[in-house]
Amino acid sequence: QRHSNNDARRPPKTFMPTNGASRTSRKELLDLIGNNPGGHLDESSRFKFETKLRAYANTPNVDPSDVLFAIGSSVYGTNISFPVQEQTNGSKPSDEEEKETNIIIDFDYMKAFMKDVFLSYGVKPVHAETCSEVLIEADRRGIDSHGFGRLKPIYCDRMDQGILWPDKPIDVIKQTDTTALVDGNLGLGLYIGPHCMQMAIDKAKKHGVGFVVVQNSTHYGIAGYYATMATDAGCIGLSGTNARPSIAPTFGVEPMLGTNPLCFGIPSDDDFPFVIDCATSVNQRGKIERYAREGKDTPRGAVIDSDGIERTDTEGILKDMVMGKCALTPLGGAGDAMAGYKGENISLIRIELFIAISLGRGLNCVRTKCISVHHFKSDDEMRSKKRNPHGT
Repeated sequence: QRHSNNDARRPPKTFMPTNGASRTSRKELLDLIGNNPGGHLDESSRFKFETKLRAYANTPNVDPSDVLFAIGSSVYGTNISFPVQEQTNGSKPSDEEEKETNIIIDFDYMKAFMKDVFLSYGVKPVHAETCSEVLIEADRRGIDSHGFGRLKPIYCDRMDQGILWPDKPIDVIKQTDTTALVDGNLGLGLYIGPHCMQMAIDKAKKHGVGFVVVQNSTHYGIAGYYATMATDAGCIGLSGTNARPSIAPTFGVEPMLGTNPLCFGIPSDDDFPFVIDCATSVNQRGKIERYAREGKDTPRGAVIDSDGIERTDTEGILKDMVMGKCALTPLGGAGDAMAGYKGENISLIRIELFIAISLGRGLNCVRTKCISVHHFKSDDEMRSKKRNPHGT
């Protein structure tokens, strides 16, 4: 049964199935997750998890709000549908209303399609391969807000509008053994980003640390892609970028700060690194675009309009964001009740001020075009400890 909105006000439940079969199934699922943390990356493990989760869902009195179903959906790509409660008049939703149609498209097919699109715009083959790889990696990681869904609105539309260009050179303005300032000349951030992160890694491998800043770049996809480039090379990675003004400051309603991501990557003793990549807002535009594609409302507290109203109407939000009538809220939300000023200042200091200092420029919170400045940092941990190729 799906919970009504009133369920949000009920005390949280403790998931202790009373049925023996439910308890057994749940323990098997927890063991599967605990014994194989990277299982979601393996097809056979995903299939095994899906089989057990569906069996658990069919046991009597199972709770649909069990966190295992959220893990199944978000991590393993397994969505479980539960019957909707009968309406008060006794009628049931039609079969069409209950039916879910999921179309599964192979990642390789999606990547090849995106590469062909980039090639059709005049992107060099080597750059088209890189651009499509950065985007599909977001989908592989379940970050639907920054993958395939952004091909048209962020890259194709902006190339059509002349905001960014398919084939521009990458110029090194100045550099030292450990630092570099690069100009992307408004080319695709999807190939500028990997180029600059590789520069930082190469410097770190030779001198212990590498720091590269690029100006006149454009949207570069998920910041986590670049941190993972560093961890794959046995380094600690840091990546960040500013973005167009879309966050309202605490007690404000006007979009002034970008959703400037906070991103670090650190090699680990497991088969995968520790990587954090998150916007400094409650939600970012790409997530709201995903809500629109799925026909869902935006969660309350993520967006505030020029009248100070927290909005949930996704389609209206997207239209008003273009006109500057809506703004995203910083981490913590609007106002100070949940410490929204913390998210505001992380966005301001961590990226905006940091980049302004790195470039020797003034603070630039208001931009008229979608021009980005990225920074990449890599520390070579191999110089202080003996590690395997994964940095462990």
